[in-house]
Amino acid sequence: MIKIKKILFVLISISILFSIFSISSVIASQGPPDPIPSEQFQWRVLANNRTQFMFQQQTRLTFNCNVNVDLHLNCDSSEIGAKNFEIQIDSNHDLQMNMTCTEEQVQLGLQKGHTLRNQHRNRYRYQEGFCVSIECNDSCQAKLMIQANNRNRNGQWAYYHEGNQEWVTVPTELKNGSLVCETNHFSVWTIIIPESEGFPLIYIYIGVIVGVIVVIGIIIFLVKRK
Repeated sequence: MIKIKKILFVLISISILFSIFSISSVIASQGPPDPIPSEQFQWRVLANNRTQFMFQQQTRLTFNCNVNVDLHLNCDSSEIGAKNFEIQIDSNHDLQMNMTCTEEQVQLGLQKGHTLRNQHRNRYRYQEGFCVSIECNDSCQAKLMIQANNRNRNGQWAYYHEGNQEWVTVPTELKNGSLVCETNHFSVWTIIIPESEGFPLIYIYIGVIVGVIVVIGIIIFLVKRK
C-alpha cells in the first residue's frame, strides 16, 4: 500500500511539473496582440523568434533578433499609414531598445515633398512618410528593410548626422522586394530620393545677366549709329 502511494505521489508530482512547464512554454511563445491597442507599447522580443507588431492594422514593424530585446515602441501609425518595416539584429548580448516611428521630423528637415541638401550640395527629396529613431544600450549589427514601391524604388537609406547636421546616405540594395541597408549604429533613419541636379541655377542666372548685357549693348550700338 505504501509503495502504491509513493508511485501515485511521484506521478502526480511529474504531472504538476509538466503542466507548469507547458504553461510557461505557452506564455513564452505568445505573440503580441493584433492590432497593438495604442501608439506606445512594450514587449520582450525573444531570441530567434520573428516577431511582428501591427499598429491600427496598417503600420507593420517586424523584428528578427538573435538575442532577447526588451523593446519600447512608439509608432504614430495614424499619420504613417500602411508601411512595412523590418529590422534584423545580430548582437552578443541581450539588448534594451527604444524605437519611435513618425511620418515626419520637421526639426531635421523631413517634411513630405521637401528637398534636402547635404554638404556636397547633392539634392534629395523626402516623400517616404516614414522615419525611425532607434536607441540601444549596446552595439550590434543590424539590417534595416522597408517594402519597396513605385515612390521609393530609387531611394536610399540615410541617417541624420548630428555633428554635421545633415542626412548621410548609405549603400542600399533592392532585395526580395525591400530596400535594404546594413549599419552598426543607430540614429534617425529614413528613405530619401536622389534628385537630378539638372542645369545649375547659377548658370541660368549668369546666362540671363549676360543676355541682358548683350541686348543693352546692341541697343546702345544701334542708337549711336543713328
